[in-house]
Amino acid sequence: MNAMTQAATAVSPLAHTTLRATITDLLCEYELRHVFRNEGAQAIEAVYSFPIPLDAAFIGMDATLAGDTLSAQVLPARQASREYDQAIGEGDSAVLLEQLQPGLLCVNLGNLKPGERGEIVLRFAATLNVADGVARFSLPLVHRPRYGRSRLDEVAQPHNDFAVEHPLEAEIRVQGLLAACPVQCATQGVRFALEAGELLLRAGNALLDRDLVLNFDLGNASLSQARRIADGEGSLGIATFTVPHAVADPASTLDLCLLLDGSGSMQGDAIAQSRAALAAVTDALREQDRIQVIRFGSSTRALFRRPLQASSRVKDALRELKDTVHANLGGTELDAALKEALKVLGKLDGEARCKVVILVTDGAVHAHDIERARQQAMRQGVRVFVVAVGSSAGVDALSPLAESTRATLERAVPAEPIDAGVMRQLRRARSYPANLDVAWNGTDAKPIPTGIVYPGDAVTLVARFADQRPVTASARIVDAERTLEFSFGELHQSPAWRAWAGQRAYLEAAPDSPEREALALRYGLITAETKAVLVKHRVGHDKVEGLPTVTPVAHMLPAGMIVQDSRTRLYASPRVSERIYCDAIVDPDMPMFLRRQADTEIEYESPKRKLPRLDLAAKTALAQALRDLALHGEYEELTLADLLQRIDSKWHQVVRAYCEYHALERFDRNDAVTRLLALLEEGVAIELDDNEEARLATLKGGAPMAHFGSVRF
Repeated sequence: MNAMTQAATAVSPLAHTTLRATITDLLCEYELRHVFRNEGAQAIEAVYSFPIPLDAAFIGMDATLAGDTLSAQVLPARQASREYDQAIGEGDSAVLLEQLQPGLLCVNLGNLKPGERGEIVLRFAATLNVADGVARFSLPLVHRPRYGRSRLDEVAQPHNDFAVEHPLEAEIRVQGLLAACPVQCATQGVRFALEAGELLLRAGNALLDRDLVLNFDLGNASLSQARRIADGEGSLGIATFTVPHAVADPASTLDLCLLLDGSGSMQGDAIAQSRAALAAVTDALREQDRIQVIRFGSSTRALFRRPLQASSRVKDALRELKDTVHANLGGTELDAALKEALKVLGKLDGEARCKVVILVTDGAVHAHDIERARQQAMRQGVRVFVVAVGSSAGVDALSPLAESTRATLERAVPAEPIDAGVMRQLRRARSYPANLDVAWNGTDAKPIPTGIVYPGDAVTLVARFADQRPVTASARIVDAERTLEFSFGELHQSPAWRAWAGQRAYLEAAPDSPEREALALRYGLITAETKAVLVKHRVGHDKVEGLPTVTPVAHMLPAGMIVQDSRTRLYASPRVSERIYCDAIVDPDMPMFLRRQADTEIEYESPKRKLPRLDLAAKTALAQALRDLALHGEYEELTLADLLQRIDSKWHQVVRAYCEYHALERFDRNDAVTRLLALLEEGVAIELDDNEEARLATLKGGAPMAHFGSVRF
């Protein structure tokens, strides 16, 4: 992409998008047809960055420019960029497709003349994920705003504009295995029809403000399939089957830390769905499980002071505290949050248990940012299951985090139930990865590793062969004592399956190895090593003089999201279900004595009066009295005399002086809770059982500990 003069435009050059998809069994071939128009007075270079599924394989790109339809060629990255830049410099039109990072591509349409229309068709193949009898196809179509650091070029970095609208027309054909299955579209309003044994889904008058998610109920349908695909002079063997559910052990126990992203980018439906996920996990906990919930952003906020056993009282507290989960914690410091979760789990003693983190985040994290936390999780034997929310989540870093700890990653969009993905991860957390023993016949088989697969999930086996002879394979599911046999007979031509299998081979090749570029070129993939380019040669007066104006294409604000601009105005996309929550300068739920001090700006260290200091014994006596009052008493307001009645008389003088100093002759339950928390934060050791801890957490009500940290004794 040329580093040329950038100019903003009031009208988006992206005029319209059409989606055409065909789902055959568990593979989707889809094309995106983007129509660009230049309504300005100068030639432009339209730059449009867009998300794709992480496993999507590029199949091809065509473009119609100035009346000619051309097909792109996949070349080594530098060569493709040179051809593109040369074409633009010579006044020709050109299109360049490149990968910015895994799951995020950028198309550059250069030298679109004033009044001209350009049409770009992009084709991809992606598989459906299967778990618990549901096949799920998720196609990201809009990019959620990212906050914090970005390594992308400023022009290529996707940005969102509240005023932009991008029309979308979508048509999805379903044939084969899924055509007769019940289907639900959680994100788009679609019309259903049956045509010649195919299921047809249409969405007209839609917008590029949400992703497309389809869920197919498989019922008792068998997923055991085998196919042999032509691959030049060689062939590919591809087999799909479902790993049977393991027999649940009712005595199994979990030490679970639920790590919920509370950064600003989660505003709107995403944070509302996180609350629903917390409620779903609460209902599914077993009494012998231990649970901690940590919200994170620029800092971390734990709901409890320590993990608690999931008694009915603790679960009631979790249900009450879910309404304190807000997207008000700033940026996404995931490394610190993971380390805090691992520290919490590492301190737990008692019998050996499964230690698990379930992470819900939309954070655009980088692998090096969380490398230390990943290594620590591996050392501690803690599995980190991830639910990545929206297309902005850094799955290229989060997926290795999960896989290296023998866990999995689920993707979710805010408009669909995030709790479904969290519950699938909880189901996996109660078991262990399936032990598969796969054997391919023939000495030239090059099998591609399957990755982490859990009981109840579908797995696809892939192997590459140098010739096209029929082959067989067997897959023994060791834990289930079951063996599946596959026969690969008739050879099929399928560019989509070939590209997808090639993508799998590329991803498994060693990073920075020559094999990666060779595989990308062999299968025509868009990767860090390759790009696709096409050139429309112009002649004579049709040439473009000078350099075009670089015009980034803004994304629509995702439906169900709230963002805040630099002037602190809040913008909400249509149909936002989340109530906006912002911290006030003075929290209305702050205890009375802290509100009084905030209102009158009372200094804690008065120059005229020395703050009474309590020794450890006096602090312990005061903490015990406050515990009884805050956690077990029934009252609206108490006096200093009520407090002193619960403290040994030898501490009365110093406690009285302390309370008088802070104007605590009368106080309510919030005051008692605040003082108790401050003492506990100082390390005063009094015993609180799990039910008392849960009660303390609900009384605190999710208030930031900063409200308590300045209280000194």
